[in-house]
Amino acid sequence: MAIQTSRPTSILILHNPGSRRGVEARRFLEEKLSQKHPHLNLQWCQVLDTPGTPECPDRVFVMGGDGTIRLAMNWLSTHDIKVPVGLIPAGTGNNLAQGLGIPLDFESSSNLAIEGLGVQSIDTLQVSFDGRSMGKMLQIFSTGLPAIITHRFEKWRKTPLVSIPVRYSGDYFYRFLAIQALLTDRKRRFPSTIEIENERFSSTGPAIFVGNEATIGGGFKPCPQALLDDGLLDICILPEISYFDAFHLFNKVSTGEHLDTHSNVVYRQARKIKLTQEPLPVLIDGDIAGSPEIVDIEVIPGDLSLISSKF
Repeated sequence: MAIQTSRPTSILILHNPGSRRGVEARRFLEEKLSQKHPHLNLQWCQVLDTPGTPECPDRVFVMGGDGTIRLAMNWLSTHDIKVPVGLIPAGTGNNLAQGLGIPLDFESSSNLAIEGLGVQSIDTLQVSFDGRSMGKMLQIFSTGLPAIITHRFEKWRKTPLVSIPVRYSGDYFYRFLAIQALLTDRKRRFPSTIEIENERFSSTGPAIFVGNEATIGGGFKPCPQALLDDGLLDICILPEISYFDAFHLFNKVSTGEHLDTHSNVVYRQARKIKLTQEPLPVLIDGDIAGSPEIVDIEVIPGDLSLISSKF
């Protein structure tokens, strides 16, 4: 649901100094705000800082990719700041921004963040590993092959000489690594049990996804029915399959058509889930977040207010 807000007079800007594009975004925004909006009261803060209670602004800007947005959301929760948030995408995939229709260039996204009057309330997800809170997430949790593929992607992205082409090829390189994993990985069975409200499933398939939003790295759409504002989690459990079937399923997941073509895919919607697995790496919003045995995820409806182009 979208509502209307007023133009800001004070802005808190959360950024990630470890992000190359984040540094570029800060340089751009500093110049733009000083020239075109000198009246604004600005506070700058690194998203990993834990300062004393900041002055509460009219609006918050988050500069970065999906991982930085998750860090910023938890930063705001820690400081109990509940004001509209504008996104300035500066990551590799920027899946959340794309799903919300937020422009990916600095000029257009900053214009929306500053001038936009539409506010969309979206859900967040509370996550715990082995009984310990991991804070909130926004997009997709996954386990199995996606975590392995992402680990390899991040390794290549940080390797000198190839890091720049890998970063700019983005989704295409991720898809290449996914195909490589399907062809060469011997471990293709990931035993787990998942409790979805009144149902219980046992799985040995290559991946489980719990989504608040449809897409994951590489442009894949494992949770095609997921909406950011419906108060529900979308759960997709991929079945154990042969090498031949894996490529067909791969193609269908990449377009979000797997629910129509593979009847053995389990797809449910719920308000909370519990996953029990071997202690293997998992992904939260595209980042490897640990190797838990038990994962609990619960939706918090309408928890975050975003400046939206949909008003």
